[in-house]
Amino acid sequence: SSDVCSSDLSEEQLEQMIDALLTLTRSQAGIEQSERLDLAVPASRAVLAREGDAAVLGVEVVATLEPALTAGDARLVERLVANLIDNAIGHNTAGGSVEIATGRRDQHAFLAITNSGPIVPLEELQRLFAPFQRGSRTQQGNGHGLGLSIVQAIANAHGAELIVAPRVEGGLAVEISFPSRVDANGSLRPAVSASAK
Repeated sequence: SSDVCSSDLSEEQLEQMIDALLTLTRSQAGIEQSERLDLAVPASRAVLAREGDAAVLGVEVVATLEPALTAGDARLVERLVANLIDNAIGHNTAGGSVEIATGRRDQHAFLAITNSGPIVPLEELQRLFAPFQRGSRTQQGNGHGLGLSIVQAIANAHGAELIVAPRVEGGLAVEISFPSRVDANGSLRPAVSASAK
């Protein structure tokens, strides 16, 4: 019945889902504007914004944020970072941990997030990146199942490599490596089209 649907999703949750769907559509369309950005900045903001959520769930967050200059759509990259951190905190266990690192490796800017949590079967991994799929391991039952599909779409739009692996002890290890689009002086290099990668 219709009242079941309305009790399942609050107005705020509906707004969040619509916003997530718009972000997914926008990121799948590609990047309209590319600007110089440092992955450490949105990572730092996201960690600070989620300190309360992590504390409530009993999850320790450790951030090692080194400069990680790249270029892209700042709003989309901010959403990618926020979704990954939300996922790492929300799909965790009480007393668990989340480690976040940014930096440069092999001329690429990277963001790495590792979280503890229940064991994720390898066969479930790909399903988690499909829209409207949620893992059974969440502490917070308010997700809409779009977070990781948005992460995948934003990474693709930036020509970034996304590597996700389940950890033997539980939880996930996620690393996103962005192509080098900033030269040694910090200036933007001309963007390369996705088809020319």
